[in-house]
Amino acid sequence: MKQFASLAFFLLLCTCGPTLVFAQQQAPGFTITCGNDGDTTFVQDFPVEFRQQNRPLTAQFVFEFSDSVPSEARTAIRFAGDVWGSFLQSDVPINVSVDWRDRGDERLLASAGPTTLFADFVGAPDSSVWYVGSLVEALTGENQNDTMPDINVVVNSTANWAYNVTGPISRARTDMATVMIHELGHGLGFLSSIRVDSTIDTTANIGFLGDDGLDRFIVYDKFLETPPGLRLVDTVEFGPAGITSAGRFTAIISQLDWAGDSAVAKNGGELVPLFAPSTFDIGSSVSHTDESTFGRGTLDALMTPQIANGEVIREPGQITLGIFFDMGWPLNFDATVISTGSPTLIADRLGIYPNPTASSFILPLGDVRQPTAAMLFDAAGRQVRRLNIENAGAQVTFSVEGLATGVYNLFVPDGDRAFTSRVVVR
Repeated sequence: MKQFASLAFFLLLCTCGPTLVFAQQQAPGFTITCGNDGDTTFVQDFPVEFRQQNRPLTAQFVFEFSDSVPSEARTAIRFAGDVWGSFLQSDVPINVSVDWRDRGDERLLASAGPTTLFADFVGAPDSSVWYVGSLVEALTGENQNDTMPDINVVVNSTANWAYNVTGPISRARTDMATVMIHELGHGLGFLSSIRVDSTIDTTANIGFLGDDGLDRFIVYDKFLETPPGLRLVDTVEFGPAGITSAGRFTAIISQLDWAGDSAVAKNGGELVPLFAPSTFDIGSSVSHTDESTFGRGTLDALMTPQIANGEVIREPGQITLGIFFDMGWPLNFDATVISTGSPTLIADRLGIYPNPTASSFILPLGDVRQPTAAMLFDAAGRQVRRLNIENAGAQVTFSVEGLATGVYNLFVPDGDRAFTSRVVVR
């Protein structure tokens, strides 16, 4: 994939006290170019339908198509947005620009990425890293990109596409819905700022831990770990973001795992292997899960670096969702698992404050018709606090004293519906 300079995807190619001043930073995003493994075919032996088709949309994707995008492609692309919209939580629409071009090689599928990166914004879970624009909007509840799209996608018009969004596809074609779910994943933040500098010597593996055009890592890199349990963002071990020697870079990227709590919990307590060949592959390294671990025919294979003709994956999978939760995305997947009767989920409507918090937050209850309890869950889906709110009145104070720094999910059942919200503990 190509990143700012390069990256890749499918191998196939308060009113008192001191005033806090936030100086929000902004930087251009980067894109990833994805390809197709035209020499491989695959026959699904598991259901290909989006199994949670009736989930309510808790994030809205708004697509702006160029005139050249055919109607059947628009249907598949909107379907991909609805898949993500049924898991993500955001009050701000996620705007996506889609163009349709002849890339001169039918094996190329698409390129995609965030248009803008932000850091040091009010409420940032971690002020030391960059976040993609759509995630910042989800966390702040405010439009950050003005009239610009949050994600740019360019689709290859000459690829051998299959456009249907239900049922299997021909073994000779590439499933557009699968590719678009994957590509939107990159645009939503599933991508690394690690790269090699091709202007020096691509064979020498001169590498950057944090793109040299950026002054810090992107949040994705925060969770990358190399044996024996060393985080790449550990400045004591690896130095600050910037260039590292050829030999050191090769050793660093020869084995990488995702070590975020939520994804690890979804992976049975094991670190999540990422695709990291001993020689850095500018088409796929780091920004994907490992193909040999999450091979074809598994529901967690969406973000691996390869796709075969006939392969269909029409949902993110729990491990991928865990990675997004670790990065800070408000999700409803854990709330769905713990709730009964599959209530309608209402994201971030309770207006809790302050958030982030170090001791407690106020939970307004004016919108809750049948108050019973409020529950707080950690990134692994474990309940860490429960508060009886049955006769609480207009609001309650919810203590987070003693909880570890991190991001938590608040779940408030309300009859045939449920409120969910993200709580950041500092």
